[in-house]
Amino acid sequence: MTDVPVLEAPAFEGDAAPTPRKRDAERTRKAILAAALKEFSQAGFAGARIEKIVKAAKCNIRMLYHYFGDKKGLYLAVLEAAYVDLRAREAELKIDFDKPLEGFLELQRFTFDYFEKHPKFEGLLRNENLMHGKFAAQSRVVTETAFPLRRTIEGLIESGQKQGLFGPNLDPVQIYVTIAAMSRFHLANGYSLSATLDTDMSTAEWRRARLVHALALLEGYLTAGVRR
Repeated sequence: MTDVPVLEAPAFEGDAAPTPRKRDAERTRKAILAAALKEFSQAGFAGARIEKIVKAAKCNIRMLYHYFGDKKGLYLAVLEAAYVDLRAREAELKIDFDKPLEGFLELQRFTFDYFEKHPKFEGLLRNENLMHGKFAAQSRVVTETAFPLRRTIEGLIESGQKQGLFGPNLDPVQIYVTIAAMSRFHLANGYSLSATLDTDMSTAEWRRARLVHALALLEGYLTAGVRR
């Protein structure tokens, strides 16, 4: 997949090593972001407490405001960093456009696995949507980092249709929303669904079966209407 923008400039061979003060500053900033991700994912923007964040990050409140300006600036930085991490890891996938079905199934496996292994990101998204996407809508980073993903999906669709593997009228946005939904819905609603359906959706066995089901549904949709 195509590279995505990153928030910080990478280091290159020959660059001067960071000074101790710079290393300490970077370490403090990362500690604040990690603590803030946990707090915002659990309490949401309104419920999050700056005092709890600085205590967990082992810094003082002055440093937090120095790096991020205010609570809104910190929340936006956390949200953008979370999206950058997701998109950067997507970019590491070895997508072969000559094998479009395998490419889509790999994207489904990755997305399913990512959300399961990053519950704080899932919590952050839940709370962001309770605010109607207020901060995500303000961020160019959130939007722009998704461009390579959309181009990849469009390329896979084109390749699959040219090879006669996929049906017509496939929409890249609809497909990704379906991939994300099949990866997140059972996590965001797992407690209520488990109680309603008398099925423990937190077990590894159930989640493996869920992934198999999701892969089968995606393949069936992509190949619908194609003569075998």
